[in-house]
Amino acid sequence: MTARIVLAQSLIEELTGRFFEKKEAYVVTLDGTGHDLLWLPVPPATIDSITKVEVGGDELDADDYELLMRAIPDGRFNPKLRRLSGFWPTGKSNIVITGDFGFVDPGETPTTPVNIKHLCKKIAVWGLPMVGDPEAQRGGRIIQESLGDYSYRLSEVGQRGFFGDSTIDGLLVMYKTKRIRGI
Repeated sequence: MTARIVLAQSLIEELTGRFFEKKEAYVVTLDGTGHDLLWLPVPPATIDSITKVEVGGDELDADDYELLMRAIPDGRFNPKLRRLSGFWPTGKSNIVITGDFGFVDPGETPTTPVNIKHLCKKIAVWGLPMVGDPEAQRGGRIIQESLGDYSYRLSEVGQRGFFGDSTIDGLLVMYKTKRIRGI
């Protein structure tokens, strides 16, 4: 079962494009945008966990930028740095940000979000009760059922997402990154 959990964690990270544990001294290298906003591909673990920002090899003072990551709506889905004076200079891999990063729930010790823990458990056991049981497999696809003169209708297998489980597929879609060009 441990191997299935490790596989589920890896699959969640691959399918969502995010990681859900705090990585200390993590380095993010980005292309400069030529604008005052710089979208981060992964959120800092906390609002104050960025330890260093370098532009073209020169370290910026912490007063030169601010992290935009609201509590409501959940800013971890769209974290960004705002340059307070001037713009992020256009360039390839010219901005290096160091700090503690990860899509984690804040607190004294940042933790993996409850939804992700639940998703990992569901993926780890996905398919186990249905192995070799065609009746159980069919039961999960019922989309309509009637009691008088009993009838039911099955969903089409190809229409139901990656796993065919609405909870698993819904959580994966919810946490999936929106790929930003240039990142």
